[in-house]
Amino acid sequence: MTINLKNNKGITTVDIGLALIIVVLFAIAMTSLFYNAYLSSTEAKRTANGLNYAVDIFENIANQDFSSVTPISALSGIKEIEDVSESSSQTGSATAKIGTYDITLDIKNYRDTDKIKIITLKIKYPVSRENTETIELQRLKVIEKEEI
Repeated sequence: MTINLKNNKGITTVDIGLALIIVVLFAIAMTSLFYNAYLSSTEAKRTANGLNYAVDIFENIANQDFSSVTPISALSGIKEIEDVSESSSQTGSATAKIGTYDITLDIKNYRDTDKIKIITLKIKYPVSRENTETIELQRLKVIEKEEI
């Protein structure tokens, strides 16, 4: 009569260790996936907010008469603006700050004519601790026939 010393019933230490390694690797992969999704959604929200500010500024410019469009007047309709630099001329530039967004608005006469203004808007904002993004948009403001 032989005695069977091998018993295949139950869980061994190797099985438990292997299962723990698999669970830890899965947890690391899921954490990395969620973190990257969080970063992407945060960046998308910041970009969307910057574009919303740009739309508000350009709508404010569209609602003004040609002669009254100045860098300060273009930025004055935005409620959230904290700091605006002074600019007293029809053309020139102004800077403003809304939270973490730095806004620069330049207004110049287009090709030395007094009937077209080119408006350049730059919005700079941090995406992460190391990186910043800049949105740069331009539009023209043309004198209306009634204003001539």
